[in-house]
Amino acid sequence: MAVRGRHRRYQPNRINRASLTVTAGGAGMALPLIGTGTAEAADVDTWNKVAACESTNNWSINTGNGYYGGLQFKQSTWEAYGGTAYAPRADRATKHQQIAVAEKVLKAQGPQAWPVCSERAGLTRGGDAPDITPMSAPKKAAPKAPQREVKDVKPEVTPQSTAGRGQMYTVVRGDTLSGIADERRVSGGWRQLYEANRATIGADPDLITPGQRLAMQGQKKAQKAEAAPKPRTQPKQRAEPKAQPKPKPQAQKAEPKKAKPAQATQGMSAPVAASPSTPYRAAGGSWSKGYHTGVDFPVATGTSVKAVAAGTVVSSGWGGSYGYEVVIRHGDGKYSQYGHLSALTVKAGQKVGAGQRIARSGSTGNSTGPHLHFEIRTGPGFGSDVDPLAYLRAGGVRI
Repeated sequence: MAVRGRHRRYQPNRINRASLTVTAGGAGMALPLIGTGTAEAADVDTWNKVAACESTNNWSINTGNGYYGGLQFKQSTWEAYGGTAYAPRADRATKHQQIAVAEKVLKAQGPQAWPVCSERAGLTRGGDAPDITPMSAPKKAAPKAPQREVKDVKPEVTPQSTAGRGQMYTVVRGDTLSGIADERRVSGGWRQLYEANRATIGADPDLITPGQRLAMQGQKKAQKAEAAPKPRTQPKQRAEPKAQPKPKPQAQKAEPKKAKPAQATQGMSAPVAASPSTPYRAAGGSWSKGYHTGVDFPVATGTSVKAVAAGTVVSSGWGGSYGYEVVIRHGDGKYSQYGHLSALTVKAGQKVGAGQRIARSGSTGNSTGPHLHFEIRTGPGFGSDVDPLAYLRAGGVRI
């Protein structure tokens, strides 16, 4: 039985973060970057509790909602209290550096800078000074930001090595056998390509992984087929060019296109072959809106995830708390979102059909176990959710 997991997207409410408006006096303070008085301090354990409430203790979190780091600093607050001396944003600073800035906010604004989480964590002005060294490791945090913002955002666009353009091909993220066969004009299509590389791919032709090296044996045969008819047809061209249709492997080239009708498939499909677990609008403090914005399907990592309807891929990559995600815009103006994925097989801008595999399920991002988080939205971003099961049932999906 698959683990019944559910996601936790932390996008704190307006009153639940270090974001109170900076007063003129607060913005003008020239507080020291290191060290605070014990009368206005809190120890590291207390700050850990505040961060656990604000961001599940993720000190480098950046969900794109305008609040950063473990203590959820607004950018203006971070700048006003000297945070840029450590890093441009709070999520790029170390834990000790964020606490050092938080101590200044606590001294100037009091625990109400974190009105909800301060009460849960027991944050007061009269605690012990934290044992921190904020200037000890700024260089260690800097290299991590590019990895999170560049490589994680679009892992599927890794360029194909020119070394793979001969008799071997290196699989990259987003590849499919039919796509490779079509691009390389493999004689016999994806079936021939699979037969030539069955030992490398395994029993499932739909499951190819980045880094695999595929032999282009079918491509070599196609090249010979195109070259061979030329000496035979040259003598006949003097009389009547009836032999010309033979060198054109139209039927062979058209074979990969037989897999494309899925893109034009009418109707709708379930995203996975499983029953839902955590329902839509389930209430709880685990979700920033106070309720579950989608529906969860408890499936094992690696399960095929399908597009519920035909449409165009809006985004395919890292989605913060959702981990790897895919968002698709459909013809009726609605958007479907698939979160916590382990592998992506489509790219932004790609056309997909109902029932076409777009990814494989997983447990990336803020997730307590393998499952698929599925949403239907009226817009591409978080916060425009509607009932996903009602949408599927209206399209004829029994679920």
